[in-house]
This record gives sequence, C-alpha cells and structure tokens, in this order.
Amino acid sequence: MSIRSRCKRRLRRAAAVVTAGCLVGLVAGCGMSGGKLLFASGLFQPKKVEARFRLTKNPILILVDDPRERVDWPVFSRLLTDDLAQELLRNEAAAKIVPIQTLQSIQQTETRYAERGAREIGELAGAEQVLWIEVQDFLVQEEVEAIDEAAYAVVSVRVLNVLEKNKYKVRVFPDNPQGEIVSVQLTSSEVSRAKTKDAIAKELSARLSLKIGRYFYDYRPEDFEGEAP
Repeated sequence: MSIRSRCKRRLRRAAAVVTAGCLVGLVAGCGMSGGKLLFASGLFQPKKVEARFRLTKNPILILVDDPRERVDWPVFSRLLTDDLAQELLRNEAAAKIVPIQTLQSIQQTETRYAERGAREIGELAGAEQVLWIEVQDFLVQEEVEAIDEAAYAVVSVRVLNVLEKNKYKVRVFPDNPQGEIVSVQLTSSEVSRAKTKDAIAKELSARLSLKIGRYFYDYRPEDFEGEAP
C-alpha cells in the first residue's frame, strides 16, 4: 500500500472518531439517546433484510383463493387483493399488477373457471406470474369475549410461473409445496375498537398484505417497529 493510501485511511479514521465524539457531545446536550442520534446521522444504519424472492417486472396476477370456503365476509378477498397490490407497487417489488376487474371478467365468462388451476387462470389473465394466496383459516366476529384472538386470518403464499407447463416446476416460491404460512390476528380490544366486520376485515387485510409483501422486497426491521403482529 502506498504512503498516500495509508494517509488517506488514517484521515478517514480520524474523521470518524471526531464525528462520533461530536455526536456524543450533542447527545449530552439535546437529551436524545445515543442510538437514535447515531441512527439519524446515517453513520450506523442497520443491515437490510433481503427479499426472499424477486417477482417479475412483467404482469402479476394476485389470486386470493378460498377453496375451503373459510371466508364468510366476501369483502375480505377484495381488500387483500387491493392492499397487497399497493404494497408491492409502493415498494417497487412489482411493476405491473393485473387489475382485479380482469379476474372478475374471467370468472364471469369462463364456463370452466372452477376447474381451472391457478396457473391456467394466470394464463387467461395475461400474467407471467401468479401470486397465489390460499385462505387456510379465517374468523371475523363483532361480538367477542375477552380473548387474545378475536379475529384472525391464516393464508398460504406461493408464486407460480405461468409460462412453465411442467406441473412439477411451475411453483417458483417457496420450496415448500404447502407454501409459506402467514397469519395475523386481532385481540378482543382491537375488534371492539374496529366495531364493524368491514373495519375488522380491513385491518386483517392491511396486516396480511404487509407481512406477505416483505417476502418480496428488501426492508429494514426498524421500519416496521411498532407494527402489530
């Protein structure tokens, strides 16, 4: 290493020490905790959690499926489709989402819709991938007792490659054929504050879309501090 390079490295280290010392002094004067001030300064940014899977930039169909007919409040499926689409677009995890109106049109005009698999439905919708959300369990009730889980939703998450015809290769995420299981719940006090089934379903949808979305984009854990589970 040259003398010039060694000098530059020493100068950078000295600058870092001086900056840290200044920050400590500021902390003492302003009452802000050291960790918060250092974080705000940008010197010590926690490492990002990387996306588990990168979605295509071509059209994606979000398909909320309820084969066991667990959902007794139909608005939930529409809410989850919309909320998840916005979550993915807002964080640039997806560029194009097939409009829900396209899926509704297929449901109304395709006589064999109920016999179609998720990949086939994606093909009919002109998607390259299907984000397949299958409802495993669901409960929304307005009148509850003092219990921890007064409302909840449990889903499995898979991503399918519409262009792949081999049924053994069509699933591209996750490795587990059962999918990633994602669950959210509301306590009795949260349900009481929400009051109506629509509001309860909306809150469950918002929490689910956040947890599902994080599989597909990078994020810092502190960005979600204080978020309900």
